Amino acid sequence: MKKKISVLLLCLLMLLAVGCGKEETPDYPSLGDVTEPANAEEASFGGFTAQYDADKWVFDNSLGQFAIYDKEDYEAADAETVVNINARVSADFEGPFTEKDMEDLLKAMEDMGISGFEIKKSELKTFEGETVIYYEAETNLTDDMIDLLIQEGSITEADIEALGGRDFLKEKGSAKQIGINAIIDGKAVSITGTYNESPDEILDAMKLLIKTGKIA
Repeated sequence: MKKKISVLLLCLLMLLAVGCGKEETPDYPSLGDVTEPANAEEASFGGFTAQYDADKWVFDNSLGQFAIYDKEDYEAADAETVVNINARVSADFEGPFTEKDMEDLLKAMEDMGISGFEIKKSELKTFEGETVIYYEAETNLTDDMIDLLIQEGSITEADIEALGGRDFLKEKGSAKQIGINAIIDGKAVSITGTYNESPDEILDAMKLLIKTGKIA
C-alpha cells in the first residue's frame, strides 16, 4: 500500500517533459561519479534499460513505471515510507540542456497550477561531461494532482478507491523528492526519486541509472 502511494506521487512529475535548445554551456557543478556495483542487475521497462545495485534495491514495474525500491523498505511490512526511484523516457532531444531548458521545465510545472507541489532548489549540473537538470521538491497529494493523474491515465478512480480513497491519499501522500533530467541516446529521460532525510541516500542509485541507461 505505502509503496503504491509513494509511486503515485512520482507519476505527476513523470508526466512533464522539457523543451529543446542548443547553445554553448558554461561550467556547472558536477554531480560526481558513481561506481558500478559488483552485484548490479539490469532491468527494462517502457523503453528504458538500466542497472541497479541488487543488494540495496528491488525492481518492480507493477504500477506501469520503471521503478526501483529500497530493498529494506520494500520488504518491511511496517515501513512508514518506501524510498523509491522512477525513470521515464520523454521526447527526442538534441541537447545539451541549457539554462533556458531548465527555466522552461520549471515554468511548465508552475503553469500547470497544481497545488501541493513546490520546487525548493534547481540548478544545472554536469554528469560524465553532460549537463543535467537537477531539482529538489516537496509534494503533497491534492485533488488537483489526483485529477491530473486520472486525466493522464496514470491512475483510475477504481485505483484510488483500492488505495483507500481520496481523503486517505491526501492525508498520507507527502514526500521529499529530487529530479534529474538527463539526455540518454538522444532522448530526454526523467529520473525522479523519493527520499526520507537527505537526497544523498538516493543520488548514487539515480546516477547509476543514468550512467548505465539505454533507450530501446
